[in-house]
Amino acid sequence: MLSHVAIFNAIFATIQLALGIGLLWRRTSHAALAATIGWALSVWWLGEGLGGILTGSASPVTGAPGAALIYAVIALLAWPARGGTRAAAGSIAASSIAAGSRVGLRGAQLIWAALWISSACLILQAPNRAAAALHDTVAGLAAGEPGWIAAMDRGAAGLIGSGGIAFSVVAAVAFLVIAAGVFLPAVTRPAQILAALAALVMWAVGQDFGGILTGQGTDPSTGPLLVLLAAAFWPLRGSVQTQWQDGAAPSTTGERSPVLASQGSRVSPGAPR
Repeated sequence: MLSHVAIFNAIFATIQLALGIGLLWRRTSHAALAATIGWALSVWWLGEGLGGILTGSASPVTGAPGAALIYAVIALLAWPARGGTRAAAGSIAASSIAAGSRVGLRGAQLIWAALWISSACLILQAPNRAAAALHDTVAGLAAGEPGWIAAMDRGAAGLIGSGGIAFSVVAAVAFLVIAAGVFLPAVTRPAQILAALAALVMWAVGQDFGGILTGQGTDPSTGPLLVLLAAAFWPLRGSVQTQWQDGAAPSTTGERSPVLASQGSRVSPGAPR
């Protein structure tokens, strides 16, 4: 690749543009989602080194477990439900994921929990708990960044100082709260707000907006992706109490689709969903 950088960059860009365009049409969306998962996982492996999770020092603050992996997760969650809309059962307020994803609410919850629990484990690794670890990491990001971002990095590093241990513990607790939030309807919204705030802070301070202002960034990093996921888990207006069978279209007894209900639309009994 190093011998033909321009050619390979053009190939990679073309592939990614094709995937984006393919997602815009129903006829090609399934193929585009499947190709997105394959492409993202290959980039995660070959381009990101599995997000560095096997190094023993990967941190979610700097983008672990890797943006490419989260692209694959989003593609999986965006896979349309078979036969139309699919939602949760019981007293859990349905989210947009529950209303339209093939994996359903429970599967989506488990994926979300695994993502944030793994982040808690990563940030508690010994190298990340070292007193000056976070200070040194953030301070080192300033090189090559525009002046205002470099100043932000230096200021954040000064505030952190030698409090790396305390930060790691507090962050791990917050990540676990976020992971549990999707299972507890009473705190789902606060937990998603916390997730979005945590993602934005890490994106700004630990990821420098993916390095996109250096001219060498290849993706915006994990911050915006985590915010997107938090928004997708946001409960739709009003709790959806109706039970739906896994993988089946909704019954035709006049219930309203959770997605359409959130938009104030009506669906006649027996209408295609």
